[in-house]
This record gives sequence, C-alpha cells and structure tokens, in this order.
Amino acid sequence: MSPALLVYIQARLDEDLSLDVLSAKASLSPAHFQRTFRALVGESPKAYVARLRLERAAFRLLIHDATLLDIALDCGFRNPETFTRAFRRRFGIAPSGYRAWVRTQSRRLPQSAPGQPDEAYSFSETKIRRLHRAHLAFLRHVGPYEAVPDTLFDALDAWAAQRSLAGPRIWMGIGHDAPGTTRPEHLRFDAALVVPSAFASRGPIGHQIFEGGEFAVTTHAGPYATLPAAYAAIFRRVTLLPKHRLIGLPVVEIYQTARVNARLQLNVTDICLPVAGPGS
Repeated sequence: MSPALLVYIQARLDEDLSLDVLSAKASLSPAHFQRTFRALVGESPKAYVARLRLERAAFRLLIHDATLLDIALDCGFRNPETFTRAFRRRFGIAPSGYRAWVRTQSRRLPQSAPGQPDEAYSFSETKIRRLHRAHLAFLRHVGPYEAVPDTLFDALDAWAAQRSLAGPRIWMGIGHDAPGTTRPEHLRFDAALVVPSAFASRGPIGHQIFEGGEFAVTTHAGPYATLPAAYAAIFRRVTLLPKHRLIGLPVVEIYQTARVNARLQLNVTDICLPVAGPGS
C-alpha cells in the first residue's frame, strides 16, 4: 500500500472516502484494493477510515468546545445521530457523556502547571513558535510509540545519501494518534526527514507535506524513554496557556541531532503541540 494513500486518508477524514474513491485513487479495482489494503494494514478500508474518524472525534471532544454537530461533520459524519451511534459502539458511551467524563477527570488534576517530575530528564519553558511548511520523506511505524526503531531513521539516512541530498539532516517524528484513545497496536508514527522538494513515492519511503503553523514548543533533554512522562506534564501546561488553545494532532518532535540514537542518555528534542491563538 502506497504511503501516499495513507497520508491522503488522514488528511481527508471529512470527505468521501468510500471504497470506490479510494480504489480509484490507488488505480486498482475495488475488490483488489480491498484485499491488498486488508493484507497490508490489517483492517478493511471501511473499518480503518471509521476508526480514524472516531478517534479524531474523541480527541477533539477532549480539547475542543465545538458542538457535537461541528465535531461530527469535521470528522466525516453526515449527522450527529450517525456519529452518536458509531461513537457509542466504539467507546461504550455517548459523545456527550464522554465529554462530561473527560472534563470531570480534568478538574481532578492540579490547577497549576506541573514542574519537573523526574530527575532523569528536564524540559524548558513552553514558547509559541511558527514552524515553516516543509516537504518530508517518511517511513511509518504502526504500534506502540515506545517501540519505534532507530532503523527507520537509518533507512531514511541511507535513502538520502543514495540521492546525494546535501546539507545537515533535519529529523522529525510525527505522532498521529493519542495514546489512551487509540489502542497501542494502532498508533501511527512517521519517522521523517526534511527534504528540498516533493518526490515520487516508490517503495516504503513516502512523501508528505508538513503544513507548519503555530505550535507550543518545549525542549526536552534526556533519554527518549522519558518522553511519555514529559508529554503528560507538557500537555497539561499547554492546556493552561492564557492566549492559545490546543487544537489537536499530530504532535511533532524535532530531534536536535545528526543521527537519531535511542541508546544515548542525553537527547535533545523539541516537542511541538499545535495551537491556535485568540479568534482563530
């Protein structure tokens, strides 16, 4: 399955992603496309799209004050009734009940931003920065975030060397799903390298565009194994920003290193959470 098609799906969850549309995009017959997709992704195209839509909706119920209708439409559902039935089947609770539960849990958290909870790592103040649009070469990992192998970045480095791409490597990681909403075996992570321009995707390495925008950026220093604990503290901090609101996924990591190496105990990573300012 072309990585470009998976990028196409995740960018258009509010559009028509029927079997006919996706098979035409892949230049395959519907039957052949469905068999190929299931064999490579582990789900049928319909189940895959439905899961991504519901998981996006669950995350937006967590961080947005939008109406259920707006969230339903934004996530590709035609009306709130269809959305509610599908959400209840997936999560065992109606969207309104899920939102109320999330807010109850949130009120139980400390009302001040947490500090440094672990001597194994540290992180900076959080600052709002605008990241530029960029072309990326990427390899996708599906599974627990902590199981992402360094070999993905090594393969991208070898690919870039074969194409004589000059200049220092700018490495990024893109997390498309929220742990706790998406099951660990379905979490999607793109190991990515900034490249000068678009290229034809052939084989496992695909092309995608990082659109950039405003992000709340916090620099983490420590082993990669401490990133999950840092995220918990930073996420809470970003929800308390007075002039910006967290708007969703993906989360972006920028690795300040010439080579990504999880065995090192001191790695410097910019954790970038997408935000919007007042009135946007």
